[in-house]
Amino acid sequence: MNRLWLKLSLAFLAISLAAIGVVAVFSALATGEQFRQYVVASGMSGQPAWAQTLTDYYAANGSWDGVESVLAQLGPGNMGRGRAGAVGPNIAVADASGRVVASRTGELVGDVLPASALAQGVALTLNGRPIGALVNVRPADVVLDAQGLAFLSRVQNSLAWAALLAAALSLTLGVLVSRLLTAPLARLTQAAQAITGGDLSQRVAVQSHDEIGVLGAAFDEMAASLAESETLRKNLVADISHELRTPLTIIQGNLQAILDGVYPLEMAQMAGLHDETRLLTRLVDDLHDLALADAGQLRLERLPVNLTELAASALDQFGPAAEAAGVRLELAADDAAAVVLGDADRLAQVLRNLLSNALRHTPAGGAITVRLAHRADQVQMQISDTGSGIAADDLPHVFDRFYRGDKSRSRRGGGAGLGLAIARQLIRGHDGAIEVASASGQGTTFIVTLPAAPDDLLPAAPDDLLHAKDG
Repeated sequence: MNRLWLKLSLAFLAISLAAIGVVAVFSALATGEQFRQYVVASGMSGQPAWAQTLTDYYAANGSWDGVESVLAQLGPGNMGRGRAGAVGPNIAVADASGRVVASRTGELVGDVLPASALAQGVALTLNGRPIGALVNVRPADVVLDAQGLAFLSRVQNSLAWAALLAAALSLTLGVLVSRLLTAPLARLTQAAQAITGGDLSQRVAVQSHDEIGVLGAAFDEMAASLAESETLRKNLVADISHELRTPLTIIQGNLQAILDGVYPLEMAQMAGLHDETRLLTRLVDDLHDLALADAGQLRLERLPVNLTELAASALDQFGPAAEAAGVRLELAADDAAAVVLGDADRLAQVLRNLLSNALRHTPAGGAITVRLAHRADQVQMQISDTGSGIAADDLPHVFDRFYRGDKSRSRRGGGAGLGLAIARQLIRGHDGAIEVASASGQGTTFIVTLPAAPDDLLPAAPDDLLHAKDG
């Protein structure tokens, strides 16, 4: 039994049979009891002669004293559909308070009967005043005649057939409901097996909004994510292979030429080979940082970092290059104590990467501005340039790995296309966010938002809140 729908069907059937069985048993018992009580009530109400005799006795004596002798002299009578003599021996007389004053068998004398038992008897009245009741003290002992037994048998047979019909209906509905419930699970299983086999295009498209529907939607999202990850993995492997092949080919070719005597072993040749090894080292380091960031294993030493001071230091480092390119560097801060909790080296790495990109795309006479400002409980840093901007088609991909909007740029001139991807991962590792706003020909602004440090970690503000460097 390895099918879930079959297990569910049998479970529904077992529960239904148990419920139907309990209901049938209680119904049969209750029907028999109620029918016997009906027989008693109808039989007792059919004894006007008995009631008249007892009433006359009470009228003559003024009480029920000695009524036992009258009960012994009463005939068995016809007790409705109960067999003659079955009710007679159990009859008793109760007074107006419900206390048994006499019974044929001597049972219950002195006991007070409940209202339900008195209601099944025959009320005895004298001049409109209640004086007692003629009751059967043991209605459960009524033995039915052939007609009564036949009636009760028909009722119980009807209950049995109803129980069988209900069981069949429960089984049918159980199978249908089980198949409906397990059909999406079966599709999920088939899709999962297909994905295991490498087919990442599988989707289940469950339309319901219940738990199975939510599971199906989550499965489709997972499959789409796996397909996207697989595509990125293939692209990454291809990009890495391409990036490594070029410098390795140059190194190999130059070394082979030197070994063959084509090129003399000169410092110029050695310098070129050294540049290629530096390019390889930078690429490997970038890939290592990116892999650690993706795996959540990039270690960040979180300490109070003053972004105003960090930005000033970075601008000082880029000062000579900016001066040579004819680009002006500026720092504008509305708060000298723009402090965050983070890794100063990693945040400086992000800032250097953004400044390097800005300097690369800003023509002579342009400007690069770093702005710092508090926004509620956050610190926002903007790196803006007056350069060539980013085309609308390229803007969604600027943080993609190995992506370069300018396809004509070489890796030596423009890097491997990993800097912004690493910057995004580093900022995310600081619980922050990085965005870009740009238009072709109108410059570019990178916006970095980080959680501000608690107030007790803020340093004293220096007097100079505006620092500018002219390139």
